[in-house]
Amino acid sequence: MTTRAQLEEILAAQRARRLRPPAPRKRGRGLISALAVIAILAASAAAMFFAVQWTAPKASAATTASPSASPPASATFTNIPATPVTLRVCTDIPEGRLHVRFAPGDGSEVRGYLAEGEAVQVALGFDGKLDSQMIQGNQWVRITSPVAGWVNARYLCKKGN
Repeated sequence: MTTRAQLEEILAAQRARRLRPPAPRKRGRGLISALAVIAILAASAAAMFFAVQWTAPKASAATTASPSASPPASATFTNIPATPVTLRVCTDIPEGRLHVRFAPGDGSEVRGYLAEGEAVQVALGFDGKLDSQMIQGNQWVRITSPVAGWVNARYLCKKGN
């Protein structure tokens, strides 16, 4: 059993704890938070930079001298690229426009637009055939100009028509 004197000591100790000023905040939390925010911003900027690099149209690569012993690219390919194919946009809608997409398929993001009747240059592979893909029953063709990207082949026709 506890005596009255012991109970008074316990109560006095509890009162002293309540009256004690709060412990000072630890310093450095603000610095750690600021460094974390800076790291996140730097990672976001790097991700944005690489996303733009990967999705931006590539200009024709200039040949640079390399110290490797491999032959230049022109020496490895003996095929002469085929003559570019020029078609025109045929949406059959007056003042219509055709979506040029980043990748083949309706779900891909739109890169630009082509006007009805506008001439486009179709990309060819090294074998001289059209660079195309079938997506959900539609043939998609890669074009190189005036906007590089993919268009639904249904909306392209020969230049003279």
